[in-house]
Amino acid sequence: MIQPSGIESTDKNGALNRRIRVLSVIDGLGFAGDESRLLSMSQALDRDRFEHSVLTLNRFAYTRPDEFEARSRQYVAAGVELKDLSEDDAGQALKRHGLRAKFHAKTGIPRRVLRLSRAIRQWNVDVVDARLESAGLVSALAGQITRTPVAVTIYCGQWMEGDSFWPWTTRLALRLADTVITDSRVRADEMRAIVPGRPQKVTVIPNGLLPPRSDRTSHEMRKLLGLPQDPRTRIIGQIGRLIEYKGHTVFLQAARKILNDDPNTAFLIVGYTRNEEYKASLKNLAEKLGIAHRVVITDYRGSIGDIWAVIDIHAHASLFDSLPISIAEGMSLGKPAVVTAAGGIPEIVSHQRTGLIVPTGDADALANAVLDLLRQPALACNLAQSARKRYEELYTPEVMARAMEECFLGMLRRGKSTRSRL
Repeated sequence: MIQPSGIESTDKNGALNRRIRVLSVIDGLGFAGDESRLLSMSQALDRDRFEHSVLTLNRFAYTRPDEFEARSRQYVAAGVELKDLSEDDAGQALKRHGLRAKFHAKTGIPRRVLRLSRAIRQWNVDVVDARLESAGLVSALAGQITRTPVAVTIYCGQWMEGDSFWPWTTRLALRLADTVITDSRVRADEMRAIVPGRPQKVTVIPNGLLPPRSDRTSHEMRKLLGLPQDPRTRIIGQIGRLIEYKGHTVFLQAARKILNDDPNTAFLIVGYTRNEEYKASLKNLAEKLGIAHRVVITDYRGSIGDIWAVIDIHAHASLFDSLPISIAEGMSLGKPAVVTAAGGIPEIVSHQRTGLIVPTGDADALANAVLDLLRQPALACNLAQSARKRYEELYTPEVMARAMEECFLGMLRRGKSTRSRL
């Protein structure tokens, strides 16, 4: 475990005579949206006022070590201090004897709460910035023990059969947290219903990020990914985790219609998955639809900007979402987009002003909107330019970081008198 940096401590009652120490806590590091948001926030925080580090509760929380390692390299390259609440020797011994799973099932949350509580005290943390459900509950409980203010960032409940639900663990985390942060108004309203009587506890801070940079040319990426080399072939792409609610099956169904009407197109789906069966099912669907020769489904360990370099039109087919990072990325790069009306997406994209919005689950509507952009380059250009302007006004890292800083400062000013209770 990394030792504290030794910066002189201060009390937590508002006497802010040194940099405020913020500890972001997350289960592990992968290539989902929150890790991108967290990285952008850390890079844009005012370092004269805030000291920031990121703690993973368990670097093996994700099933693919390569995903953790690839994402960690991006954090380290950006100068972000990474810490890990590593398993102790006893835990490793249990793992060797095949007892670790049973041990974790009985002691996982309490053990992590106690270990995190010790770390908060040892590092003299002023504010805990907890990320997502599991880390949110552990951090909220540790905050109660250490009397440290905790902000829990959660974007949505769990998706089931076209709707969302909120497990008791998430509900408990939201009630215990001093502040709840989300990225869209639609999700904020759902969370306020979970913590009735304290609407001010939930705050909306939209995603902010830098335009992704590309280390490779479009030609290089087409060759690397196995896409058509003819630059006249336009690439329609979706970027995001390979998980059912991102609507990849709808994307592929739309791709068949687009390809029938415009053969000079190809399709790209990029994202990590923790369910290889789902990835295989998408490839099988492309085969059944007869479009596998024009579809690439893959992950990518390099800069996501390399992927954006080959995408001509962004098609985001989500069935359920809050405010996807990839939409803000596409806007920052001036990519024309067709998106669905899922979750908070209409809060970031204005129909026929900064993109085209179609109903969720409607492959024909998605296909027709993409074809409109292919056939009307002036429309695509105007939407892309407006999207870029909107990004610069609302979705840069600096805008998000200033809002997060004010949130952290407000929590400190309120002090112990407003600690949340069950």
